[in-house]
Amino acid sequence: MLIASIAKRDGKLWSVLGCMGADGQPQIQLQVYSAMIDHGLDIQEALEMPRFLSGRFGLGEARDTLHLEGRFPDDVMHALAQRGHILNRWGAWNEMAGHAHGVTIDRQSGVLSGGSDPRSDGAAVGY
Repeated sequence: MLIASIAKRDGKLWSVLGCMGADGQPQIQLQVYSAMIDHGLDIQEALEMPRFLSGRFGLGEARDTLHLEGRFPDDVMHALAQRGHILNRWGAWNEMAGHAHGVTIDRQSGVLSGGSDPRSDGAAVGY
């Protein structure tokens, strides 16, 4: 199943984003939009950020397991463990962290910027 979204700024289309990743889909959407809105990243940079997902992704896992890609610093992992989180550290670019692709529109210049998740096949190509 895929989840897609359309975002507006000042009432005008700003972004389209789609992702797959089971229970992680809304979490992926939130992380990508937060990276762009709150941290000023472009769509490609936002898609490349280390990703974390909460939930069960394998049989027998606890529902409150926090999965983190291996690119998070060790001190972050240690701090989360000290706070009592059940952690599972994935590899650096684990495809279990979902796949997302999207486009943003710069209304001032009219430029369309595409982003493609390096965790999966695909490319952002324009002409």
